[in-house]
This record gives sequence, C-alpha cells and structure tokens, in this order.
Amino acid sequence: MIKKAMFKQVQEFRRQGYSKGAIGRTLKINPRTVAKYFAMEEENYRAYRQGHLFRGKAFDDMQEEVLKVYEANFFRPLMVSSVYDYLEEKYGTLPGNEQTLRNYVGYLIETETLQLKKTGRLYTKVPELTFEKQMQLDFGRFRYRSGLVLYIFASILSASRFKYVIFQGHPFKTLDVIRHLLDAFDYFGGRTEEIVIDQDTLMVVSENAGDIIFTKDFKYAIEEQECGLK
Repeated sequence: MIKKAMFKQVQEFRRQGYSKGAIGRTLKINPRTVAKYFAMEEENYRAYRQGHLFRGKAFDDMQEEVLKVYEANFFRPLMVSSVYDYLEEKYGTLPGNEQTLRNYVGYLIETETLQLKKTGRLYTKVPELTFEKQMQLDFGRFRYRSGLVLYIFASILSASRFKYVIFQGHPFKTLDVIRHLLDAFDYFGGRTEEIVIDQDTLMVVSENAGDIIFTKDFKYAIEEQECGLK
C-alpha cells in the first residue's frame, strides 16, 4: 500500500529538485520504494487511493447500522470496542472481529462517509457532597523514556483523601474497567451512590435525551450490582 504521508514527502522533495538517491538517503527508504512514489502523479495517486479504499469490506452490509450509532452520539469519537459490543448485542454474530470493525470505521472516516465532530470538554461546578456519596474516576497514560507505556486507572472518594490507583501495560477495555472498579469498591469498603467517569465511551455506547445505552459488559455489571442491593 502507498502511504499518503510518504507520498507527500517524496513529492515535496521531488519538487525541490532532489534526486531519487538523495530522497532515499534523506528518508532512509529503499530506492525501489522511492522510485514508485517519485513517478506517481497526484491524479494517479488519488485513483490508486480510491481503488484501495473501496475494495470490499466485511462490514459493508452493516454500514447504515454503524453510521446510526455515530449519529445517535452526535458524530463524536467513540471507542470502537463499545460500538462492537453494541452491534454484537443487537445483531448477534458480526461479519468480522473488533479489529476488522476498527479498520472499517477508519475507512469510513478516510472516505468522508463518516465525519466526526471535534468535541471540547464541558465543565460544571459540582455541589458539596457528603462522605461516600460519590466516587470520581479518571484514566491516564504515562510513557517512560524506554518507550514503555503504562495505562492508569485512578479513583478518588468524595469528601475524603481516599484514592485507589492501578497501572496496567495495555489500553483499557470495558472488562478491565469493571474489574478495577470492583477492586476499588473493595478498597473503599463499599459502593458509592454515584460514580463520575471522565472517559465514558468504555461504558456508554449512546446517550440521547437521557436515554443511555451501556456497552454489553458494563450493563451486565450494573445489573449484577443492582441485584446485590436487593
């Protein structure tokens, strides 16, 4: 596959008068690769790109359903794992795995079939809360100079200095969040009445006019906790 960024770099050097050899040494790429990018004009590249993007996709028959999920969320970015869980729960066996859906969503964005909106954070003042009323949950990431990345789950109990923090070596999935959440409850000695979560796409697929659709695993976790209160 001819990559867009590499094509632009080679063409920029070509316009500046660089030879193929000089481009190869500068970008540290194979001479044959340079020759391929060097000879391709903009129109040929666009034709190639279109041909590559519009090859048959496993989720083509579900395009309308995928777009409906994003439409219900006002076309804001979503965790593909949450979209996959929702589609699997609604339609049963899907034509591909989660990575296949991730690639398909990328294809829809690349072809501008799906146009996501950039959303900013909304901040509101939280009223004073009593002890154990609310737990706040957030996620982070820390990269060492060695390249090692740690993913952070951090929670704090309102009206207290109690904190629960845990690190893991891979990006969070819904089941990871549920497991850490239960461990936090054990550490705090019980469940709070409310949980304020910053990164809700791991738990919520859609929120429209107060109608919240949770991911399959998170919905089961909520139902299990509610049963425990009876």
